[in-house]
Amino acid sequence: MKGGTGSATGVTNTTPGGGLLAVEHAPQAIQTVTRDFIAKQSPTSNPLSLIQYVPGVTLSNADAFGQSNQSSFYMRGMTQTSVGYTINGIPAADTSNYVPYTSQVADTENIQKLSVEQGVADITLPVYNAVAGSIRQTMLDPADHAGGLTTLSYGNHQASREFVRLDSGEIGHSGVKAFASYSYGTHAMWLGPGRARRSHVDSMLLKEWGKGNSARFFLTYNQASEPYLLSISMKDWKQYGRSAAYYDPTYTPGDYNYYRLNAQQTHSLILGAPLVFNLGHRLTLTTSPYYVHIQGAFNNGQTQSEYGYNGTQPTGNLNIPGAVDGDAPVMAVDYSNQQAGGLNTVLSWKSGHNELQAGYWYNYYDQTEIAPLTQIGANGEGENFWGKYPIRGADGTALMQFNIHLIQQLNALFVSDTYKLFQDRVTLNAGFKYVMLSYSSTNLIPGDQYHYGRSDTQPLPQVSASWQVTPNDQIYLDAATAFKEPQGVLVYATYWDGSAPYPAQAGSTNLKAQYSISEEIGYRHKGLVTLSASFFNYNSTNRQSSISTYVGGRLLANYINAGGQTSRGFQSALGLRPWHGFSPYVSFQYLHVTTDNNLPRGTDYIRSAGKIAPYSPKYTVNVGVSYDNGHFFANGYMSYVSSQYSTYMDDEKMPGYALGNVTAGYRFKSFWLAKYPQIQVNAMNVSDRKYLSAGNGGLNAKSTTGVFGSTIAGRAPTYIVGGGFGLVFSLTSGF
Repeated sequence: MKGGTGSATGVTNTTPGGGLLAVEHAPQAIQTVTRDFIAKQSPTSNPLSLIQYVPGVTLSNADAFGQSNQSSFYMRGMTQTSVGYTINGIPAADTSNYVPYTSQVADTENIQKLSVEQGVADITLPVYNAVAGSIRQTMLDPADHAGGLTTLSYGNHQASREFVRLDSGEIGHSGVKAFASYSYGTHAMWLGPGRARRSHVDSMLLKEWGKGNSARFFLTYNQASEPYLLSISMKDWKQYGRSAAYYDPTYTPGDYNYYRLNAQQTHSLILGAPLVFNLGHRLTLTTSPYYVHIQGAFNNGQTQSEYGYNGTQPTGNLNIPGAVDGDAPVMAVDYSNQQAGGLNTVLSWKSGHNELQAGYWYNYYDQTEIAPLTQIGANGEGENFWGKYPIRGADGTALMQFNIHLIQQLNALFVSDTYKLFQDRVTLNAGFKYVMLSYSSTNLIPGDQYHYGRSDTQPLPQVSASWQVTPNDQIYLDAATAFKEPQGVLVYATYWDGSAPYPAQAGSTNLKAQYSISEEIGYRHKGLVTLSASFFNYNSTNRQSSISTYVGGRLLANYINAGGQTSRGFQSALGLRPWHGFSPYVSFQYLHVTTDNNLPRGTDYIRSAGKIAPYSPKYTVNVGVSYDNGHFFANGYMSYVSSQYSTYMDDEKMPGYALGNVTAGYRFKSFWLAKYPQIQVNAMNVSDRKYLSAGNGGLNAKSTTGVFGSTIAGRAPTYIVGGGFGLVFSLTSGF
């Protein structure tokens, strides 16, 4: 028990705003979500759904339970790929495309806190895509005493989940503590046919000694499978609603829209060892070696000509069963196997009112990604989900749409100095980071460019200052730079059409790194009422954007240089420290994002300069209240997201929407072996609001006249259907 409430789940009922607004002191916009909020959400939640009420964050939820890898988010009008993501100081996002697959990293029961840095990422963090900021996830440490926690959850859509964690307590008198947990969850797809499954393991070993020395070793492993939902046009949404996103539930010969062909399976492993050493003489060394392995198959159904092409090389007759008029249905596999290893080290020296930090980060990344085509059996499934038995041409060569090997190496040096004066009421900081990246990729498809390589260096200065006006009031300001390298292996290679001797989509090797300069001024107050507010401004060049369209049956992202972008806005959050059990919370963001350039389309340019950038809602509002008297607890939160343009010409708009989530539960006193057992009910999207949660981008939805006078045909963007009503009933107990 800590603070005012005893619980087995880590709830203390002490954090303002029901756990959404922990007190902060950093001279930048940052908001931390604690166990007081996390533990009362559905155990099926992933970190994205746990930060959805933080101002600046717009969640795009693709399922009813918050587990889907197809869910995503925006921060201050920028996509999730512009946000750095770490767990215990270890980089945890996909190194190639920067997507933070948060459902793969740590079960909800094992998350101590989530800190969202809107705008400026800590200079010591091992991330290099943090244009919009960063998310820092921290796992729970092993408990001091032997015991554990178990949770059983059941819900609609045939949902079930089991979780158990075992804590060793101190092992002998070694000072070593450990925990290990396992969970398994499954549910029928909330929309359309099929089931999602997830198996997950977390573990940690902790040793602390002396004054300020610690060694942690943690592991998180995840295995998941999930059918896709279709991205749909606005026309289909208005005509058919949610049903337009269904894949076919049963297979008929020739049908490549059968749901078993359009699905993904992923395995991921993260190993990290954050080490902290007190070297004496006011020196502290923090070093964090890590290893990340992610592999997965992201498949879809499509058609293939009997007489195909491997790049520009004819394959001869492929003899594919089920061919009609020269075309046959096949399963197109996208198998990715990536490994990353590295070391992030920071040396800190404190002397009087000054702290100097210097560090070095090294990261080595190796990815193989292949796209073989495989035959479909009589049951509608591919011969092997992972592409083990591909269709082969007359010469025995496997038919592939790409065959890529990418190696990336990163070296980063950084230094930061912090000085405090006027009895530590004023804090000044200046830092500089220098990042050096090199890429080398090969594509083994005949006729393609075999090798592509590039190097890049980026200088990244940042400064900040804060003034503690009173013990409870702080003013801060910061200015920083950030960059983001072009993302995804198909930036450096071509996606070939297996039915013709030409590319289905060419690579974008001419893209440049996005670079941004940001400024911010903010205010904080702590007390019975906690308040945080800030004004911010970003100016970006070489803004990276993607426009996703279906090529064959695969949703492919075409990356473009969207030129300059200006983002300005205001955000605030207000929460009450628990008072008679009640803790209300409200957050707000106003955002104005404009595109600064006309963008190329073919041989002409669309007139996009000065228009509102896609997927940057003008207003987002979150309102909620939490109640906890030590036994009975409940909360309810509502989010409103205003309408968003979905094209750079502002000629199609995604409607605004409001969603509500509710929790209710009862925490019993401990008895026998059960420590603070509790029951809990979570209802997500309680009104079953039908809405579109995100889009895949577009230049212009309607025909328009270009800068040079030509008629530029419209291309309808596609959208992701937002998750429906979810209900989860959970029984939890410590032991």
